[in-house]
Amino acid sequence: MKPSSVLASLVLTVCAIACAQESTGGRVVVNATVHNGSITVKTYSGKEVIVEPGADVVKEDNVVTVRTHPGGTAHVAITVPADTSLNLKSHNGNIAVEGVHGEIDASSHNGQITLANVSGTVVANAFNGALKVAMDRIDPAKPMSFSTFNGPIDVTFPADLKANIKLKTNHGDVLSDFDIKITGSHPITEKNNTPDGKFRLRTDGTIYGEINGGGPEVSFQSFNGRIVIRKK
Repeated sequence: MKPSSVLASLVLTVCAIACAQESTGGRVVVNATVHNGSITVKTYSGKEVIVEPGADVVKEDNVVTVRTHPGGTAHVAITVPADTSLNLKSHNGNIAVEGVHGEIDASSHNGQITLANVSGTVVANAFNGALKVAMDRIDPAKPMSFSTFNGPIDVTFPADLKANIKLKTNHGDVLSDFDIKITGSHPITEKNNTPDGKFRLRTDGTIYGEINGGGPEVSFQSFNGRIVIRKK
């Protein structure tokens, strides 16, 4: 496709998405899936969702779905209004988001997830890769989750965070700027059926606690990697 044709296609896509957003009047939701490659999301003061060429873009009302072509490597760059919710998945590649306010769900099998200056709620999972998240504000009514299998978790929250904390790391330290009031561990009851007793109690190593009196659940879990909770 000639450069002029690519530009024309992009302009048509942007126009269609903008019209859909204005007609619904709701928050834009962007679903993006990349098999091999990275996803980068940044914000600007406009109302349109802008996706660079090289991806298939489908819009329905205020939902925008972005998928890359099978095979090869694609690095998708998306520009969105600040008030946007994201559902991002990359099998082999990093995910980076900056400045978004909304519900963010980010998952990468092999790659790092970096969320900078975001607000709202976050669910982030990386199998092989680090999580680094910095939140300006949080939704005080919704739970959040941060998990990795191989990699550290480093999350920064505003100082007024109120949360019930759930922490587990098999191989790594847990460090916090917040004073966490430990509320204990929740034992698991299993059937035993031996002469020593019918039931057995054990714990799975999960630590439970409260920050600033408690609130929605915020869970952290890493198998290989430390967990750091920072105060902004």
